[in-house]
Amino acid sequence: MASTAYVDLPDDRRIEFEVRTSARSKSIRLKITVRDGLIVTAPEGVARKRIAELVAGKGDWILARLNHFGDTRHLLGEHAPTRPQVFDLAAHAESWRVEYRETRGKTVGACTDRMGRVLVFGAVSDPERCLAALRRWLARRAKELLEPWIESLSEQIGLKFDKLLIKAQRTRWGSCSTSRAISLNCKLLFLPKELVRYVLLHELCHTVAHNHSTRFRAMVRQFEPRADVLHGGMRDAWKLIPAWAHPTRTKTEGL
Repeated sequence: MASTAYVDLPDDRRIEFEVRTSARSKSIRLKITVRDGLIVTAPEGVARKRIAELVAGKGDWILARLNHFGDTRHLLGEHAPTRPQVFDLAAHAESWRVEYRETRGKTVGACTDRMGRVLVFGAVSDPERCLAALRRWLARRAKELLEPWIESLSEQIGLKFDKLLIKAQRTRWGSCSTSRAISLNCKLLFLPKELVRYVLLHELCHTVAHNHSTRFRAMVRQFEPRADVLHGGMRDAWKLIPAWAHPTRTKTEGL
């Protein structure tokens, strides 16, 4: 016997999953495949509430597996992403051209040469070092753009946060700790402005509600009437991130 249910993931996606009951099962098991998505198999008689609680507690694992499949299909199609010549940061309507300049030294750095041009310098014959330098530049640019943005939004809606951290998470767009420290993914800069604002608003609401309860969602909708539409738009947002913005996985890195 099978039925369907929903789970809210840490990146604010809500996904549907199939629940199967089995007389042979002695415990609740989760399985994710590209073809079937998330399937939960439970012993007969287990309450749906118990299944929902266990699945919700595995949110990070589910998200990591789904993003791994997404990486495989969309982001890592090339074994070695090429060095970008141009790229756009849609969140702030910016277009950037990249210039590579060979200089002495074994390291590679990147800096803003002038508005609209990034200079990558050093041992630029090494593509991966060039991409790593560009990712560091991206994190700095995200700090410059996202910090004043979230500070302004915080003032507008009256929800305060303690500090802002810029990271390059593989599985989350943002997070908020119980001490009101907000972390934002630097790759947000590749997303449309309305989606970025939604993420900022979402994390600010977490400063007073550290869950995805009905109260939390009502608060988000209070500040953003189109929250449900924007929430849906986040489902495919990872496809907007260029391959070079993702660090190369190593053999020892977990999924």
